Amino acid sequence: MWKQPVIGLALLGLAEAVISLGPYFEYRGRADAEGGGGLEKGLGDVRSGAFVTRAAGVLSETVKLPLDHFGNHPGTFENRYWVLEEFYQPGNPVFIYDAGEGNAEPSVQFRLANSTSFFRQMVQEFNGIGIVWEHRYYGASSHVNISRTTPVEEFRWLNTAQALADIPAFANNFTLRSFPNIDLTPASTPWVFIGGSYPGMRAAFVRQKYPETIFASFSSSAPVQAQIDMSVYFEQVYRGLNGLGFKNCTNDIVAAIKYIDDQLSRADTSAAIKKQYLGAGAENNSNEGFADALTFIYYSWQSDEAEGTPANMRSFCDWISTNPETGGVSGEEGWAKSKGAKFTSDRWASWQAFGTVVNYYAPTSCAGYYGNSTVGQPNCRLDDPFPGPEAVSWTYQCCSEWGYFQSANLGPNQIVSSYNSLKHRQDICYRQFPQGLSSGLLPSSPAVDKVNREYGGWDLRPSNVFFSGGEYDPWGALSLLSEEPLAPKGVKLTQDIPEEGVSTPRGEVFGYLLKGAAHCFDLRTTWPDGANSRRIFTTALRKWLGSFKKKTK
Repeated sequence: MWKQPVIGLALLGLAEAVISLGPYFEYRGRADAEGGGGLEKGLGDVRSGAFVTRAAGVLSETVKLPLDHFGNHPGTFENRYWVLEEFYQPGNPVFIYDAGEGNAEPSVQFRLANSTSFFRQMVQEFNGIGIVWEHRYYGASSHVNISRTTPVEEFRWLNTAQALADIPAFANNFTLRSFPNIDLTPASTPWVFIGGSYPGMRAAFVRQKYPETIFASFSSSAPVQAQIDMSVYFEQVYRGLNGLGFKNCTNDIVAAIKYIDDQLSRADTSAAIKKQYLGAGAENNSNEGFADALTFIYYSWQSDEAEGTPANMRSFCDWISTNPETGGVSGEEGWAKSKGAKFTSDRWASWQAFGTVVNYYAPTSCAGYYGNSTVGQPNCRLDDPFPGPEAVSWTYQCCSEWGYFQSANLGPNQIVSSYNSLKHRQDICYRQFPQGLSSGLLPSSPAVDKVNREYGGWDLRPSNVFFSGGEYDPWGALSLLSEEPLAPKGVKLTQDIPEEGVSTPRGEVFGYLLKGAAHCFDLRTTWPDGANSRRIFTTALRKWLGSFKKKTK
């Protein structure tokens, strides 16, 4: 994985839409995935009209699950799910789509009832049953109401292991009133897990940990390597912008960031640069909080690359690359080389959409460059804990286990302020959960080594799993398809289908890389190359299903 500045972009946007709260969270993106998403375009657009089928209005159901699968705590909670059985023919698979780190409800009708949904299409192709699954501690699948004031003790059961264990607990007892005499549990029916971004990670992990439950998985854009320093996230944005022809823009961004950091470092100019960008009151925020706000322009990249809403990267780059006096557009070198970095910073500050973007993602109510805030009384606050329940839960997961601290990509390609440091990202954990460290419930830094030992990280190679990713996906840097310097060298990507139940060797990954694509683009039917990726998986699945054997009781 929509976004909000958090720790690790909520991975993950409808990943068909795509991860994220911003480079720190991914769930906002997931809500728009299949249709593409962003500030002003959401599922309401893609779910409407002629594409809605007679399955519209799928109702939620719940299953009671233990809070603690591995201990003696007696607590339980109700986990939501939704079922599409319109196409089912006995003997065919159950497909489970994992909604991941966000409220599943807003996208359910699109996922199950819209004829353009890849998931509905796949369920129909195999005459299977389709299930949308809501992750514990998200949406209504929680034992407690979640807010910024929820005691950290309540998050004890929010971790990867407990959330994965929910799947067999549910699947092994699954029944449908419409088919009372058919055993739909994994003992007699193959279960197929599908997810993109964080759910893509879960797709691979659940097959690895519970192969008797999940027969096969489709893992799209899955950053399976836990890592604290994820500054490489912004390297992918830089590379993608250049690849799409915005080299003049990235040159000017790099120059502007250096200028802004210099202004922030001086007591006599720090307040002025903040006020210039965000209006009166912005000077009361920390340099780090202001640095966070500057990254918001990149939040739509993983879902839409340079396109999408009016406040997209193309709009920003067109603005910063245009001379307002002549209307001329800069060459590849950008304007900073000839006009100076202050010129490019001034252009950034005066981009009319910037204040709107900041107010949306923070969320806050800054007056902006033009001082004409439309959100009522300006109250520009950039250092507050995250208020939304999904942001709170995902921050806990990042702070406790996964890291994904999207700090500044220091160096020649730096497009993020140096004040967006690793220390600042860790401080966000302490800000969000002030009692976390003293209570012993949160580690001093995310337990990434433990997580990688448990789930495999770069070495993860479960059988019957297809891995996919996008060339310009910021999360791809921590996926098995990564070609970044931090990833293992010499790993071969193959489309040769492995035999059922046979893992690929460590130096090989069964998967597909979508050229020019970003996050989870193969989970949206509007991206042309996505069909090729899905076809490889469905071809493999048909082959593997031929070897499925019912278990004797």
